[in-house]
Amino acid sequence: MDGALLPARSADVIELVSPSTEKVIGRVPNASPEDVDIAVASARRAFTDATGWRTWAPADRAAAMERLADLMQERDADLTILLAHEIGRPVGVSASRPSRASELLRYFAALGRSLVGEEVRVVPERRPPTGVRRSMVRRQPRGVTAAIVPYNGTLMLGMYKIGPTLALGGTVVLKPPPQAPLEAYLIAEAAIEVGIPPGVLNVVPGGRAAGEALVAHPGVDIVGFTGSTQAGREIARQCATTMKPAVLELGGKSAAVLLDDADLDRFAAALPALGYLFSGQNCFINSRIVVPRARLDEVTDVVAEVSRRLRVGDPFDPATQLGPLISRAHRDRVEMHIAAARDEGARLVAGGARPDLDCGWYVEPTVFTDVRNDLRLCREEIFGPVLAIIPAADEDEAVAIANDSEFGLAGSVWSADEARAIAVAGRLDTGTVGINGFGFNSAAPFEGRRNSGLGVELGVEGFAAYVQHQSLHLIGER
Repeated sequence: MDGALLPARSADVIELVSPSTEKVIGRVPNASPEDVDIAVASARRAFTDATGWRTWAPADRAAAMERLADLMQERDADLTILLAHEIGRPVGVSASRPSRASELLRYFAALGRSLVGEEVRVVPERRPPTGVRRSMVRRQPRGVTAAIVPYNGTLMLGMYKIGPTLALGGTVVLKPPPQAPLEAYLIAEAAIEVGIPPGVLNVVPGGRAAGEALVAHPGVDIVGFTGSTQAGREIARQCATTMKPAVLELGGKSAAVLLDDADLDRFAAALPALGYLFSGQNCFINSRIVVPRARLDEVTDVVAEVSRRLRVGDPFDPATQLGPLISRAHRDRVEMHIAAARDEGARLVAGGARPDLDCGWYVEPTVFTDVRNDLRLCREEIFGPVLAIIPAADEDEAVAIANDSEFGLAGSVWSADEARAIAVAGRLDTGTVGINGFGFNSAAPFEGRRNSGLGVELGVEGFAAYVQHQSLHLIGER
């Protein structure tokens, strides 16, 4: 806060436990509402400073963001090691991926650099001499952003909120998740090093109480949240009481729709990332696989074989593909869902147990087949390495099954005919659809429907969520 490490007012401490070794690897303060007050006050001072960040030329803010992106890229190897300790993300998987946080910073910096801050608009129709002759529309930052993010992407998902805010001249209070707060310290230190002014980016580690205090704080102008649907509903209720805008990216139960001409080799190659990235602890995971009934056995064999071959284990082993789940409690919850699926009659064809490892909160990649879409397995977000294969009689039923969900975040369509796949994707009631794969484009909007969220992230649309407008109407003849 204010560009320095400050003593916490709270005496409470969060112990960080490695999900792979079950040993304590660090401690951070569990921020109190008083700590949140100090952080928000720091952000507010930085925002209202008459010569501060908001008053910088857009190109100067963009240059500072690009320096921050460069420094984060340089430190990505350190971050990879930190994430292996903190959340069990395998170093081999991480090493093959570019720094998404840096990419996002550069993207939003470029949008900020090209932003037209003031635009003159003519009146569409003639008015009386005493009426409006023209208007000036100004695009301004909303002010202080509360960025609240989950453990599966503190920096990457944080940049969805931090990037637009900084580019526009706003300031941020980032509350990282209690399970994985350390990477937030890394970006705070880097921001100081590259010359971003004190108070522009503040970090407050803490749990639910800190998050609630931040959302309710009158000094916060907009809330950007990624997390569970349940928590998102509570944030939406709280923000509604003060008419505070919120961008909420929530849960998912996405479907991969395989058409009758789908290339199974291509699908098999994509499955580790499509269904199991970060051991299934991702909101966009395609955990429902909808297949033609005539190809059910063939697809089941392929999915089960790929799942059995995945290497589960020590995140520091370069050969490891899947690491542990984030906590003992979360592993127990995933195992509860596996047991419930068995009780409901789903047929287990792969996994379903803990791998033979000395320690850590691991679950094998698990596959159920020939299941109905009304089972809990297909209705609730498990957030773990558990897939359900659902047969459909034809294309229409496949679309109906994919759309029969309270969520609408992501999905994919697989076909040898790309035009056909695109046509089917247009019938899916979900915000993002991959064609013969799945991925993200920073320049394309990411929007959840129904219980998957409120508002838009990424792209110019996500950037615009952090803009507020002021219209100046010039009256009468000059």
